[in-house]
Amino acid sequence: MLEIKQGYNDYCHKIFTIKTQEGSFKMYLDENLSLYFSPNIDIGDIADEYYYTITKENDMVYNVFDELYDSIISNKPYKYMDCYDLNDYEYENILIEDGKIKWRSDDFSYDTASILNIEKDDSDNIIVTFNKSKLVCDDVSPFFTLAVRVSNGFSRYYPYNLTLMEMYNKLDECCDKREKGSSKSPWYKKVKVRTR
Repeated sequence: MLEIKQGYNDYCHKIFTIKTQEGSFKMYLDENLSLYFSPNIDIGDIADEYYYTITKENDMVYNVFDELYDSIISNKPYKYMDCYDLNDYEYENILIEDGKIKWRSDDFSYDTASILNIEKDDSDNIIVTFNKSKLVCDDVSPFFTLAVRVSNGFSRYYPYNLTLMEMYNKLDECCDKREKGSSKSPWYKKVKVRTR
């Protein structure tokens, strides 16, 4: 099972929910225009790790993730140009480890941030994993210990953050077009036409 649904948050930004056999996770823009990835979890029972398998069952969704994976692994955040390898630079910029993309949330320091892992298994399925933050703080919501922020402004992984934004925009093409313009959209209004 691999499904995608589109909704909207309070800021009129799209929320994409991807449902896999293991559960579901979502991607959305928040009010700060950063992109967030987060697992849909029961707050009462938080694990240290959640993983989801993106299979070829839904080839449109799979292809979007596959393209994202390939562009980052090959150091091409844009299809038409090569880019420097972040791993050749600062410690805090390490993005790829043993063929696995390890995106540390831009919300917290490198050592404490929650991590979004994207990798391929032996069957070429794409495995998306959320690893809990090492941040220990009573006043931080359990949700934020797993959510991963991709900053649009000052990401430690620039310009690779733009690749994830491009992926977010492409997910729109994977959704059922019949939902667009429906009452689910926040700017949809029924207009009464007066007749004489």
